[in-house]
Amino acid sequence: MKSVDKAQLTHAGRRMLLVFAHPDDESFGMGGAIAYYAERGVAISLICSTNGDVGSVDPEYLAGFESVAALRKAELECAAQTLGIREVILFGYRDSGMMGSPDNAHPECLWQADKEVLVGRIVREIRRIRPHVVVTFDPYGGYGHPDHIVMHRATTRAFHLAGDPTAYPEHAEEGLAPYQPAKLYYTTFPRWPLRLMIWQMRLRGQDPRHMGRNRDLDFQAVLDHLLPVHARISVGSYQRKWDAAAACHASQQNPRESRSLTETLTRLIFRHQDFTRAWPEPNGLRRRERDLFEGIE
Repeated sequence: MKSVDKAQLTHAGRRMLLVFAHPDDESFGMGGAIAYYAERGVAISLICSTNGDVGSVDPEYLAGFESVAALRKAELECAAQTLGIREVILFGYRDSGMMGSPDNAHPECLWQADKEVLVGRIVREIRRIRPHVVVTFDPYGGYGHPDHIVMHRATTRAFHLAGDPTAYPEHAEEGLAPYQPAKLYYTTFPRWPLRLMIWQMRLRGQDPRHMGRNRDLDFQAVLDHLLPVHARISVGSYQRKWDAAAACHASQQNPRESRSLTETLTRLIFRHQDFTRAWPEPNGLRRRERDLFEGIE
């Protein structure tokens, strides 16, 4: 029997819910781990809360699409199919910008969304999908994006409310019973490559606190906000599929194609994907987990 077949038996019946903000968060952030679990038979669902409609897109990518949102949706569908995500749930909010952006005042953007309604929508999907594991952003939202921070807060609250029968009782009318997932994880960046990247920026005379197309990415703040790593998944064999999914988001700046990293170095740095375990609280955890489903009966 092939090793993949054994792994599929181990993970038969497992369900995972990913809760992110933008089309491309799934691929750029944890594409390797998604491909890893999909091949092992895990039923993976993805909530994408915004349309990606405020993201920068060069005109040539819009050919054949009526809007940026339509383009980003098509790119997400491509990536989901490539990675093996079984279901994509679109909430349809408008993108927000980085902190201080005028886009954050738009009444339809995620930053302005009614947070109780947003939490309720996530609770509904948790009760419908009944995942064993939920994954979302860390408290800083990875690199400080307001939409990421909103989804971190809303998902964490929804995770703990989903099993409470007094929370959102109207879901019972839809046949959705309270359900408590077993584990909650936050995505995180690998620490030493981030330190190396910041060192390279300074060596080139760049300010790591003002990077990116709009000079609004603060990589030093990303490093300062990193949480401990409690789970490390080996995804070295899935980097080709990860690359293919990231390439689906052709209209966006693909971090998998960094000019400062050779392909060999990229493969080395991202042969593992790290996660912070938020629940159960990792007090007394003596070693890093090697499987996000570890300990689940």
